[in-house]
Amino acid sequence: FETKLINTLIFKFLPVPMFRNVTLKCLTEIAGVTVSNYDDMFVNLFTQTMTQLEAMLPLQTDIKSAYACGQDQEQNFIQNLALFLCTFLKEHGSLAETAGQVDILRNALRYLVLISEVEEVEIFKICLEYWNTLASELYREVPFSGTTPMFFGARRALYQEVLNKVRYIMISRMAKPEEVLVVETDNGEVVREFMKDTDSINLYKNMRETLVYLTHLDYADTERIMTVKLQNQVNGSEWSWKNLNTLCWAIGSISGAMHEEDEKRFLVTVIKDLLGLCEQKRGKDNKAIIASNIMYVVGQYPRFLRAHWKFLKTVVNKLFEFMHETHDGVQDMACDTFIKIALKCRRHFVTTQIGESCPFIEDILASISTIICDLQQQQVHTFYEAV
Repeated sequence: FETKLINTLIFKFLPVPMFRNVTLKCLTEIAGVTVSNYDDMFVNLFTQTMTQLEAMLPLQTDIKSAYACGQDQEQNFIQNLALFLCTFLKEHGSLAETAGQVDILRNALRYLVLISEVEEVEIFKICLEYWNTLASELYREVPFSGTTPMFFGARRALYQEVLNKVRYIMISRMAKPEEVLVVETDNGEVVREFMKDTDSINLYKNMRETLVYLTHLDYADTERIMTVKLQNQVNGSEWSWKNLNTLCWAIGSISGAMHEEDEKRFLVTVIKDLLGLCEQKRGKDNKAIIASNIMYVVGQYPRFLRAHWKFLKTVVNKLFEFMHETHDGVQDMACDTFIKIALKCRRHFVTTQIGESCPFIEDILASISTIICDLQQQQVHTFYEAV
């Protein structure tokens, strides 16, 4: 800090393509240092690096496609840039907020949003870690979610625009949760998954946590994005297995983050739309994917099912329907979801509900042989255990 090292690195070496990767690594090391008496040096390091960066890689660049067709060196540069930005903002982000560098901070965040869209898990994990830290910090500052803007700290306002984009990214890229057994292979086949993918499960946990914080910060925004995306599935403009999967996994992941009234309104729409999709789409594979998503979403919201008997009954009957679906993994998932719901809503099965002549369990027992006639032995065991 006492020497001209930082200036030399930024002005002499950073603009030279041959040295820029090594230079960024050095700058990241410096950015990671925590000392209190050199604040102005850190601010300079940040502003100067950002200025150079904007000259080298304008903010209009489509980083996602640039990365996809880039050479190794260029790909490494993006990864090093992600590391630099995340390290600096995590350690000294508050400096950039206060030192009148808000515009430069906004640009840095824009770069991070662009980098978060890159199709490379390792780079995404770097960005995710920062978004998680940021969202949890902002939430802890003002834990209740007020709808009126006067409650928002100035910090929330500063990050609001960026967080909207981050919600989009989390929802479009949500990783696969553990309960989902029906997957699409690289060859585009729909099969049952046998091996647990621990990497994906950990990524899902981190993404879920981040999205829950983001939802607490502005649940209306999360709901709006999800509703629009769901509409685009129904009208076919964004229909694909991957898009439907990530959306439904995201919807399932925020269970409990909304107020009960909002959750009810939102879920009624979601389940109706998904059931509608199931009727509308033809083809076994389509049906299997939609079925697995319906099952995942309902399994995640026991509070809603407990409060709405009609829905609970419809959902369970739908599960019994799926138990006759011979597609790989659908029956397994139907049995798993049934036992999950039976555990969480057990009372509702054994008491006579309004408008019913006997408890639901009696109906189930009366028609048990037709429900389980297509199941394998292991699945029948699960079914009996649930009952």
